[in-house]
Amino acid sequence: MAQVLRLKLLGTPQIEAIGGNLAPACQGQPLALLAVLACAGQRGIARDKLLALFWPDTPGERAAHRLNQLAHTLRRRLGAEDPISGTGELRLDPNRVACDLWEFAEARRAGALECAVDLRVGPLLDGFFLPDNPEVEHWLDGRRSALEREYREALEALALQAELRGDSRTAAAWWHRLAEHEPLSSRVTMHLMTALAASGDRARALERARVYQEQVREELEAEPNPAVLSLAAQLKAPPAGAIALGVLPIEALDEGPEARAFALGLTEELTSAAARLPGVRVAARTSLAAVRQEAVDLREIGTRLGLALLLEGSLRGDGARMRLVVRLVDARDGCQVWSGRFEREVRGAFEGQEALARDVVEALRERHDPG
Repeated sequence: MAQVLRLKLLGTPQIEAIGGNLAPACQGQPLALLAVLACAGQRGIARDKLLALFWPDTPGERAAHRLNQLAHTLRRRLGAEDPISGTGELRLDPNRVACDLWEFAEARRAGALECAVDLRVGPLLDGFFLPDNPEVEHWLDGRRSALEREYREALEALALQAELRGDSRTAAAWWHRLAEHEPLSSRVTMHLMTALAASGDRARALERARVYQEQVREELEAEPNPAVLSLAAQLKAPPAGAIALGVLPIEALDEGPEARAFALGLTEELTSAAARLPGVRVAARTSLAAVRQEAVDLREIGTRLGLALLLEGSLRGDGARMRLVVRLVDARDGCQVWSGRFEREVRGAFEGQEALARDVVEALRERHDPG
């Protein structure tokens, strides 16, 4: 027999026909019964347990009749031939039905963890409630919690596997996904910070520590774990001889979308080019932009991201000629320590951005290493 229905119960519940356009409507008790049977898997679930879940206060024969009616309604709405099998115990027939819950469990058993976490697009039956059946809600909550735990375990396993391979960037991505589900966990936060720092993104690691501290104080009304603060302090201290630099968004003095687009591209080029300077660590653009939205004072930006210097600038055009004025600012006191003016004939946006960025970085290189 060929499967005719696919159940998606992770996230917003959906029922799809395999090889067709059927999308049967199924809500309330029919959907709850479908979810309970899907969660029970191949073991199935005893009729008596279903009666106790759905009709705990109804006499036996009447409850059994209601179960038969509900199963009949479900069969009719699904439009599939015998999707429910069993007599003493009921189960969904895997020859007729496919289900993402089963695929998630199978992927975990097979060690295909990336496949498993991709299947989990949201909590079990996200947005579904059955207020008139508290026993069913309680049962589903228990399974929902178990699935969330399995999902978090899979994410952590993927992160640890990436760390063992020495792939810090991938490890940071997995720890970040886990931190979205456990934002108040100091252990997850420290793993994420360490992976970000190892991948060369200390700015985001420090930003993660700041977010963790704020959430713990606001949501738990408690002090953050001192270990997180200690790790942040270590990351703020640059390696011997290294300079931490942040490239602020270049300001377009000319109005219009083209001028703003050129300035944005120039900021990207400057950030990328400055990162190639020896002995210089450059803050990630995304981290700098996020902090800049909240902090106006340059000293605060430097403190929050652990930066020693900030590069800011303004851009003005006169026909095809572009003039860029940049200023290097000491992030500790906000004082300007160097400035430069650079002009270029711009024939194409990309070439002009690259050329101006190269001129600025060469000037910075000479200033940083005059020998």
